[in-house]
Amino acid sequence: MLFNILSDPGALNAVQGEHDSFLVLVSWLVALAASYAGLDIIKLVRKGSNPAWRRGWLCAGASAMGLGVWSMHFIGMHAYQLDFPVSHAPGLTLMSIVPAILGSFSVMVALSPNKPSHRALLLAGVGLGAGIGLMHYSGMAAMRMPAELHHAPVLFLVSLLVAVSLGMACVYAYRLCQHEWGIKRARTCAFIAALCFATAVCGMHYTAMQAAWFVPAPDTATPSVSPTSHWIIYLIGGVAVLTALLTLVATWVQRRLHDSERHEHMTQTRLLEVISALQDSVILLDEQAHIRLCNAAFERLVGLSSHQLEGMSVSQLDYAEDSHALSQHVRQALAQKGEWSGMITALSASGDGFPAWLSVSRVTYADSNDRDYVALLSDRSKEQQAQQRIHYLAYHDMLTELPNRRALQERLAELGVTKMLTHPYAFLALFDIDRFKVLNDSLGQDIGDELLRQLGGRLQQWAEAEWLVARLDGNEFALAGTLSSRKAPSAEQEAMRLIDEIVASLTADYQLQGHTYPCQLNVGVLIFQPLDREVTPQLFKRAGLALLEAKRQRDDKPRLFDPTQEDELEERLTLERELRHAIDHDELCLYLQTQVDEAGKTIGAEALIRWQHPERGMISPGHFIPVAEETGLILPLGHWVLQEGCRLLSEWRHAPELKGLRLSLNVSVRQFQQPDFADQVLSVIQQYDAPPERLTLELTESLLLSDPEGTIKKMQQLQREGVSFALDDFGTGYSSLAYLKVLPLDTIKIDIAFVRDLALGMQATPIAATIIALAESLGLQVVAEGVETDDQRLMLAQLGCHIYQGFLFGRPGTAAAFSSTIVKNNATDQANLLQ
Repeated sequence: MLFNILSDPGALNAVQGEHDSFLVLVSWLVALAASYAGLDIIKLVRKGSNPAWRRGWLCAGASAMGLGVWSMHFIGMHAYQLDFPVSHAPGLTLMSIVPAILGSFSVMVALSPNKPSHRALLLAGVGLGAGIGLMHYSGMAAMRMPAELHHAPVLFLVSLLVAVSLGMACVYAYRLCQHEWGIKRARTCAFIAALCFATAVCGMHYTAMQAAWFVPAPDTATPSVSPTSHWIIYLIGGVAVLTALLTLVATWVQRRLHDSERHEHMTQTRLLEVISALQDSVILLDEQAHIRLCNAAFERLVGLSSHQLEGMSVSQLDYAEDSHALSQHVRQALAQKGEWSGMITALSASGDGFPAWLSVSRVTYADSNDRDYVALLSDRSKEQQAQQRIHYLAYHDMLTELPNRRALQERLAELGVTKMLTHPYAFLALFDIDRFKVLNDSLGQDIGDELLRQLGGRLQQWAEAEWLVARLDGNEFALAGTLSSRKAPSAEQEAMRLIDEIVASLTADYQLQGHTYPCQLNVGVLIFQPLDREVTPQLFKRAGLALLEAKRQRDDKPRLFDPTQEDELEERLTLERELRHAIDHDELCLYLQTQVDEAGKTIGAEALIRWQHPERGMISPGHFIPVAEETGLILPLGHWVLQEGCRLLSEWRHAPELKGLRLSLNVSVRQFQQPDFADQVLSVIQQYDAPPERLTLELTESLLLSDPEGTIKKMQQLQREGVSFALDDFGTGYSSLAYLKVLPLDTIKIDIAFVRDLALGMQATPIAATIIALAESLGLQVVAEGVETDDQRLMLAQLGCHIYQGFLFGRPGTAAAFSSTIVKNNATDQANLLQ
């Protein structure tokens, strides 16, 4: 039948048929099944390595897919119902299957590589569309009927475009899904691509059928009713579906065979390759300890090839020191437990021994009663070297190569457990380089390190069989050993004589990269009896106390530990702990000492802190204030004094007899140096609503040395709010007139040392007179402390001092007692006035 183009179907009375909906659905399902079967083969093709095998499966897949496409077309043609009889030429109809197979083949060839190129995918899509189109129109050319076939040009072109575009969509859909999901989900990829493929085939077919117009012959009579034979349709469709199913089954079987072959291939050959790649020696033995299999590592170990070793008994090999006894021991363990493992000294082919781990295990087989044994020999030389290096680093100092603190502690512990110790006394000496930080800061850390190395080398020369030298940390070294003396006094003399010799050798001049450095040492020495088994930290603590005492004395003399040092330390620690508890639990109180003018009238008081210990009773400030200064407890202690003082001022302002009094509080240097000290004072004043003009803060002259500018700034800030300042103990410290001139002071307090000697020494009077004259010239008040006699008061009055404080006017007492005395005195004065 010729290919005719019809632009106007109405001009020739052309007609079209109708489709059977059920057969249309059947045709689409056939196309889907066939295309899925063909695309599913791609995963199998990729696994194959034989080219002929790959081509065979490609042809099989293409044939199954092409048959499905052709079957869809065949069913679709029979689903098209016309008003006149239609038949098909058998030869041309069968020939139309060839383009379908070729188009399917192009798709499978393009998708079979792991990463197909875009050019191959485009060509495959075009080839698939062309094959589908050629199959369809060659199949329609095989139609035999009493009518002429014409095609609408637009739908004809659309059908070809649908075939090509959906063909490209099919290959790209498969490629995209495979790229996103990988080869493990190839069946899902094949199903998605099969949907596109079936849609492409059906879309092209039914679009092309809409383009077909039939012009009946003029003499065509209306045919008699003859039912359509569907059996051939179902036969063709069934054959296509069955072919697809058989293809799927064949691919499944082939995959299982392929997996089975792959696993089978991983048997002896692959096993030997894996074993040969191991760095450890692997040996397979039979029950008579004959070698059945070994790897290259074991061959290199014994210096024999695998052919020479196979069948050889292990007893013929010197694989370890005393291998015969070892083999007997291993056999006994295998007979009892079926396994053995442990460290041995293995021997190489050259006879050199090395540490190795040997493990032997019994092998039982599921399909046999035979029993073999597998041995694994692992070289542990590097691990042992690493462990030795780690052990060395753990017990030695890297800079000086001397033992470290840990090594010294263990050595001291060993002395206590040695029952055969011939020397009852031992010593522990700690050496600290004096002013080492100055050396580091001035000449550099490299010079400091060089000094440490040289000193460590000199100290190492004194180490004997029973002595141990160590660098503890930083610039601190230690020397420990036994003494030959058997009595304590002679042991101390022997130790100190020995230490003097060592110090003399260690303090000789050092040459440090062109610099001559005379090293000075602080040395603390402890004499102890190892058999007393004192804990090592206790020994270090006592030697450290002796070293601390040497640092305090700074006379370059070694110091021997004195038990009183330990008692003082324990006392100090206990006092610190109890003082912290006292601050938190209100065990402290303020005592007030009266300040009077020349008429004997009370004008204020100085607050003095007291500690009422629940067990020890009243503790003197001179006992716990130094501890507070050293430990930092002076800060919470000073803050408590400030709060308590402001609280008293707040109470006094509501009592007529007390509201005019001033209260002086002592402030420590460390407390005043806090950046927010001024803010703290103002905050407490505001908290208790205390009158700032009644508050005087007493400072010491040592404060001027640390930060004079910051001190002046804080004083001015508080003075603007009304707070006054007094300089305590004037004349005993720095007493810089330059700073005294610029400091915003209100009062100078003459130290008790000058007041006490006014009536005794000739020098105290002119000094006190000078201080008073200086204060008058600067417009400052003067308060004399420690006035105990009336003669002292009279002399101070003659010199111009009119405010006094001391036992002459009353001893320090509680705030309640002070207030009661003031009220009582005021009442007495008023009664005297009324008389």
